[in-house]
Amino acid sequence: MNYLFKILILLLIFTSCKTEEKIEIPKSNFNLKNDFASLTHKITELDTIKVWTNLSLCTYQGVEKLKITRKGDSLKIEQQFAESMILGAEYINSKPILIHINDTIWKFNAFLKRQSHRLETDSLQYGRLQITYNKKRLNFMTGRIGDTAKFLEDYCNTMMNLMPESENHIFAEHK
Repeated sequence: MNYLFKILILLLIFTSCKTEEKIEIPKSNFNLKNDFASLTHKITELDTIKVWTNLSLCTYQGVEKLKITRKGDSLKIEQQFAESMILGAEYINSKPILIHINDTIWKFNAFLKRQSHRLETDSLQYGRLQITYNKKRLNFMTGRIGDTAKFLEDYCNTMMNLMPESENHIFAEHK
């Protein structure tokens, strides 16, 4: 009887023990090289995309930084601007902009598709526009002054759709 009682207790102990479930850490499937032209649709809440753009041309100097993140079905775009390329220049932060991921006004993905012929993935040089994600970088290069002017006009027009009151996108068409 004592033996049966011990077996019963052991059975109760084994059946009442919970096995520890492994918690899976969510991972992003975003691939910068493959998904850059649809990044506003493909990024998840785990991703942070950084965009750096050299807006300098002739005697004008300017740099813009964007930080793009996702929260639910919205994109958060944080913008910083400096009117100088000098290291340590003071950046001015703009108020973060929230847009729906299916927004049709900004058209940043379309801009990246139009400019995909400029893409260099292995360049050690800084491009006119850089997209960085998890220490990986894409560079969009420009050529001479006319080519650079066309690129900057397209970029500034795209950004003016997002920030119509911007004074930093001086190469946009004035309508």
